[in-house]
Amino acid sequence: MTFAIVIAMPVTYGMPTIGTQKPKNLTDGEIALLERLDYEHAWAQLEYLSGLGEKTAGSEEELAAQQYVYDQLSEMPLVEVWWETFRVANWDHNGTTVDIVLPDGELESIDATTYGDSPSVWGYDNGTLYAYGNSDDRKTLTAKVVDVGYGTADDFDQAGPLDGAIALVHREDNTQGWPNVPASEAAYHGASAVVFYGYFTGADHPEGIKQDSVFSPIPAISISPNSAARIQALLEEYDGDIELEMSGQVDFYPNAKSVNVAGVLLGTTRADEYVVISGHIDTWWAGSFDDCSSIAIMLEMARMFSEARESREYVNERTLVFCSVGSEESGGADGTWFNWLIGSYEFVCAHPDIMDGLVLELNIDGGSFPKTGGKVWLEISIEASAFVWSAISDLGYRNVLNCYTPVWTWTDAWSFAGKGGGTAIEMVWGAGFDPYYHTQIDDIELQSEDMLAMVMELTALMAFRSVNALLLPLDFVPVCGWAAQNLAKERPMVPSQRSTIDAALAVLTDLESLYVSINARAAEIEAMYASAMSPQKKAKVVEMADELNRAVIDARRIFIPWTMGEGGMMASWEPLMRPHQHATDHKAVMSAMLALESGATGAAATALKSVRSMEWGIYCGREAYLDVYGQMMDCFMYWGDDFDQAQSYIDIQDVYLGLKDGSMTAEEALDDLEYDRQTLEDWFMEDVLKLEVEWGNATAPLEAVLQ
Repeated sequence: MTFAIVIAMPVTYGMPTIGTQKPKNLTDGEIALLERLDYEHAWAQLEYLSGLGEKTAGSEEELAAQQYVYDQLSEMPLVEVWWETFRVANWDHNGTTVDIVLPDGELESIDATTYGDSPSVWGYDNGTLYAYGNSDDRKTLTAKVVDVGYGTADDFDQAGPLDGAIALVHREDNTQGWPNVPASEAAYHGASAVVFYGYFTGADHPEGIKQDSVFSPIPAISISPNSAARIQALLEEYDGDIELEMSGQVDFYPNAKSVNVAGVLLGTTRADEYVVISGHIDTWWAGSFDDCSSIAIMLEMARMFSEARESREYVNERTLVFCSVGSEESGGADGTWFNWLIGSYEFVCAHPDIMDGLVLELNIDGGSFPKTGGKVWLEISIEASAFVWSAISDLGYRNVLNCYTPVWTWTDAWSFAGKGGGTAIEMVWGAGFDPYYHTQIDDIELQSEDMLAMVMELTALMAFRSVNALLLPLDFVPVCGWAAQNLAKERPMVPSQRSTIDAALAVLTDLESLYVSINARAAEIEAMYASAMSPQKKAKVVEMADELNRAVIDARRIFIPWTMGEGGMMASWEPLMRPHQHATDHKAVMSAMLALESGATGAAATALKSVRSMEWGIYCGREAYLDVYGQMMDCFMYWGDDFDQAQSYIDIQDVYLGLKDGSMTAEEALDDLEYDRQTLEDWFMEDVLKLEVEWGNATAPLEAVLQ
């Protein structure tokens, strides 16, 4: 049988023509399944979902979109379709208008939106009216606009007291961390509202109007860089005598409901083991790439696999779950900092049976952005690396796709891996997408049919292979190597804890040896199955494989979530080795103390810039810093605290500022920093001891199956 895909669609944006790749090492069954993909139907789904417009967490629009997904899945030959609700905080945007007011009274309208989870000029917060305007019953705000650059404390100090003016801020996440930092700074400097434009250097699309969940204390409006340039030109022309007239309503509902929808194709012989294919339904703006494309692909996977099963052309031994989750972009209730990935976290918590038997989670978060240069990126759990690269190579896409590890915390893959202790693969991030990300330009006109097809093929092949694999296609030896390498790097960062580190590394070495033995046993079982001549002998080998698979899953559910932590720069929230942030912060504080002991005050302040909370903290004043620092430490809900993964931040900004302005002596700074250093050492030691215990616990199921 030859591999051929015939489809009448144009080649777009430099992607390989559909069907022109040269797949290799595909079985007849894999080829036949890929030939069942209906690219035109998936594209039609993408067009429809894109046409539904913005679908924010807990909104009527999100609910209507999920109803569509539910209806589509219900028409397929699936065993069951789930509709599951959960509580979220809803932000309901009812329109934003911004006019430039010239000195002669003439108005120029510019396109704008209110940032998510931020107030607009007026609205209702849990039924209580709020209003920031100064006319029209406080529903309209008219004030002078002041350009404050990147919105740092120095920028605001240079601008002077704003006295009710509107602050114009160039968003730059590499400096500010997140827009809530300059928004808080603006409020403390007397601004009545803040207007943002751009994203970060290199990702400012001239017409892009960004959306995100910001948590501003005053109205936070987003406009395009082109609109900002017009305001700046007029400010220069009229010597700063320019006003903005703004109106807009945003209502907040802290007890709204969001929905997860899932369809189930029950496995024939391993029904209690699962392969999950998911995407998220909520979007900023239309969100054609992020994330309507993923739901379109998920629906096509559900259609293809269920119809192939019904026609008896395909059998899935493990259970396939096709899931559309809500509230990925925002929705965290009660003001917690961790206000994204809510739907997937709720799904993981609601289905311990799935997590207890999860083989693989194929999370799609964007599947249709054009390849404009460079490679398309996947985020993958380390243990799945060989499996993923095999699929990429066998489809002939090695020159197009690339991977990085581990799974990051900005997509639903983190909920399944970091929180559920599973293995996840996230697809895909298109090269060059940043300028369009979360803007109104991410619409159907931007998408590529060929990119959508490539992600469909990769998803289908990996699902096909994992759902019927005799043994889990996972290798945890590289994970142990990653953990050992990271922990070894921390020896010089916290020198007093070298013995604690070495004890944990010894346990990790034992765990790695067990995984080497597991891989060897898996190879033996594969060979035994291949040589087994009778159904009875094959069945006996399958029993051995099932026992090994069970042990690998049980160990993984301990190993992964207790090893992984999250923290780092607020705009990305990095996946880290559990104690790593405490180690790097400890090193920075020690370096500052050594500098102070030698009288090098400037060098001490420079060293403190490396403390993770100071990546953004060096740019804002003390009041704004404490506001945002408090939000980041507030991790009482969702995926920050289940396994104590959230890396605590240390507050040394007061020392940094005191050294900079001379208000703190070296002796005073040393006293404060010694307390901070000891706190970090205690946190680090606690984390490493936890690793030693849990890595030891992870060995138990492996030892048992190898006996």
